[in-house]
Amino acid sequence: MYIISGFCQVIFLFLILALFCGCLSNDSQIEDNNHNNKLNINNFWVYYGSDNIEKVSKYDLVIIEPYNYNKEDIKRLKYLNPKIKVIAYLSIGEVDKERDYFKDCQSIIIGKNPNWDSYYVDVSSSVWKNIILKEVDKFINMGFDGIFLDTIDSAIHTNQKEDVIRLIKDIRERYPNIIIIQNRGFEVVDKTAPYIDGVLFEDFSTYYDFKEKKAKFWDEESLEWTDMQAERLKKLDIAVLTLDYVNDDKMAKKCIERAKKYGFIPMVTKDIYLNSVE
Repeated sequence: MYIISGFCQVIFLFLILALFCGCLSNDSQIEDNNHNNKLNINNFWVYYGSDNIEKVSKYDLVIIEPYNYNKEDIKRLKYLNPKIKVIAYLSIGEVDKERDYFKDCQSIIIGKNPNWDSYYVDVSSSVWKNIILKEVDKFINMGFDGIFLDTIDSAIHTNQKEDVIRLIKDIRERYPNIIIIQNRGFEVVDKTAPYIDGVLFEDFSTYYDFKEKKAKFWDEESLEWTDMQAERLKKLDIAVLTLDYVNDDKMAKKCIERAKKYGFIPMVTKDIYLNSVE
């Protein structure tokens, strides 16, 4: 009887140990799949339209055009979803002629981006730095939790790599506690990683063909390149978000599955101008 009892105890302990190890293994898998979820979010949306506060509020993190909203709008967003992270769009490699500060940039314009009718600027200029820091001040005072830095690739394209790295560093030093997400900028991300919380990998699996007016999957060579960038990003202590443009649900499913394979947080949309909320 004692032998049977002892044997049962051993079996019981073995089952408990197996269950414990299984939990650890499951937790490890979860941690691995979300290894870079520094932002602690499960979903996000990029929206450059206006209004739609109720729809936007359902996401964990939203990147919005700050000039389309006011302080009360941001308060309402956070009332509807107290845990939401609200991020303001900010271009740091180009200036749009619709911005109030465009008139102050005439002396630092170095070229034009014909695709978006915007202008490349001298990123190293103290004029530009002051404009950018004032913009961030304004957004934080409005209630935004952070900023989304766009057109970094434009600074790279105009041979201003070191200058854009320095500007991002200056922003972080002035605002140590805000969320900073950069759009692409893979040629500098190794150096900007200490100053940012995340990267948006726009066009991860697809791109939009403006001539044919539809989204397309990258060819095999291009996908290999995005795979290489994904592996690089996985090694950095930052969250990685992906944004793909799609034509249908089948295409969307493939994009989402590929992003999740890397532990990235995906967004897919049929709206190339990002003026809709799903």
